Amino acid sequence: MAEDIFYVVELALPDVHLAAFAEWYAGVHAPHLFQAGFTNCTSYMAVSGGLSVVDVYQAPDWSMFTAPAFERYRGIAAADPYRPLVLAEVTNPRTVYLHHAASSLPLGATQAPMDADWLMIWRLAGDAATEARIAAWLAAEGQAALRGLGVQGIRLLHRGRDAPTGTSFRPPLALVTEWPARPPEAKALALLPAWLRDAMAQEGFAGLRIYPWPLDRAAKAEMRRGIIRAASS
Repeated sequence: MAEDIFYVVELALPDVHLAAFAEWYAGVHAPHLFQAGFTNCTSYMAVSGGLSVVDVYQAPDWSMFTAPAFERYRGIAAADPYRPLVLAEVTNPRTVYLHHAASSLPLGATQAPMDADWLMIWRLAGDAATEARIAAWLAAEGQAALRGLGVQGIRLLHRGRDAPTGTSFRPPLALVTEWPARPPEAKALALLPAWLRDAMAQEGFAGLRIYPWPLDRAAKAEMRRGIIRAASS
């Protein structure tokens, strides 16, 4: 049975290259990715934690990585004259995730496209039993509590088979939350039960969308200021 994939690509991109990366991503990279078979492409710059850029791609099934369209894309990408050279030099984990099977998670269908101005990712250690415990907490109280803080989407994820384009050092589980405004990170973290905070295996990530542009005008202005600051650093 096909399973919607949630493919997270991260970059330890030096700030000075962020403006060039954002221009290339919007003008060259994203169009090629849609042609390759992805149904949604988003990119976020870090405001706290984790690596400096997180890209999220969605597709109906892992098999897209072996489809002719994706093979064509890999050839195009290898010869891309506009691709920033720094991308070949930076840390670049690539993690394929699958959604938790519970029909109530995430908020909306698993194929629902990411369309949030802000993103938070908590990466978690654990196994299938831990994932089930997180799902039970979300259903009982966690979703309602996070909604009270303004969250617009929640995705509970587990690692899938690695993509042929690269591997990842990320732990088995992730809790991804989507926000219309900058997330209250400390308040959100405080909502988690102690056992769930203890499962956090690596530093979290909070980011502001740079592709496509944020829907909120204030967020868009903040995004542009952030890119300008990075370029002048």
